[in-house]
Amino acid sequence: MKKILFGSSLVLMCALFGSCQKDVVDVPQPIQQEDAILRAEADQEIAARKAQASSFQKQYGNEIGDANAGKRKNQNLVEVAQSLPIFQSLVAAVVKTGLAPVLASADLNATVFAPTNLAFSKLDVPFNNAANISAISDPAQIAALKNILLYHVLGAEVKAEQVANGRSSALTLKPVVLPNDNRIYFSKSLGQIFVNGNSFVQLANVDATNGVIHIVDDVLLPPTQTIAQIAISNPAFSSLVAALVKTELAAVFAGTGDFTVFAPTDDAFAQLPAPFNNAANIAAISNADQVKALSNILRYHVTGSRYFTWDLGILDPIQTLADAPSNTLIGILGKNRGHIKGNQNKSFATISPANILAVNGVVQVVNKVLLP
Repeated sequence: MKKILFGSSLVLMCALFGSCQKDVVDVPQPIQQEDAILRAEADQEIAARKAQASSFQKQYGNEIGDANAGKRKNQNLVEVAQSLPIFQSLVAAVVKTGLAPVLASADLNATVFAPTNLAFSKLDVPFNNAANISAISDPAQIAALKNILLYHVLGAEVKAEQVANGRSSALTLKPVVLPNDNRIYFSKSLGQIFVNGNSFVQLANVDATNGVIHIVDDVLLPPTQTIAQIAISNPAFSSLVAALVKTELAAVFAGTGDFTVFAPTDDAFAQLPAPFNNAANIAAISNADQVKALSNILRYHVTGSRYFTWDLGILDPIQTLADAPSNTLIGILGKNRGHIKGNQNKSFATISPANILAVNGVVQVVNKVLLP
């Protein structure tokens, strides 16, 4: 049994008005049970990623292994891709965009994160397969595809073991259009590597004479919006946008930076007491203490660097921009989703959808408001 303030609503009202008597009651500790469940889920997620890599290795390992030993030993990056049927869409894209001579150059020493045919099939037409890609005639689409391909290429050879454990990033060969739209982000934990949160390295270190290929299961798409633009364009964030405007924090996420925002939906805000339960009520707040406390709660949802869901660890502390000392969250990793909890939340929030890349950070959508 643990003595805690009874109920997140009371905690929030105390924080906002500063006038609640801190009565305590004995309540059960469901958090410990939830921790165990989510730890088990994280273990299953880790095992699933290892199994995915192992399955891919068993299915294609012998064929791809020829690139490293003998049969394809003297092939460049383009020739290796052309020799493997799983890269038909990639090869079509390289040819269509005129990048084949660049990636075949003997002077190149590059790293290519190479999406499979299955990865391309997740994209919209006409980028979803080799035949459709080969038929593209629109110059704007060809230019966009070229930038996407260059976003998969590093200008130096980087083997998987050279990627630092934890969080890191690297510049690609994509020309800069917006700040940070040519940088990719690595999440390496327990030997498994994700790029930009969602793209999993299924097989690494396929050698070529002019570089190395890492095979990924999702096409990497460069960001085109700021965090503020992502929030404003999504009607599910009307309460969050109203809170950011009310606290004069909106401009922070419209400029340059490198943030993670755990973004509560309107349904998450609706779980709070009035006037914090919807956009209209938030916009009407005039009490200065309420605005100040709301600002701290919002900053409790923000970190000063990028966290993708594979970076969250298992109950690792994550420091936010809220006022110290009550400014840390704890997280539990996942592939396409994760879990995050504030100090006074009685249970974890689920992150879904996850890893929405912005030019100035990443947005993680959460189903609860996190309480410091």
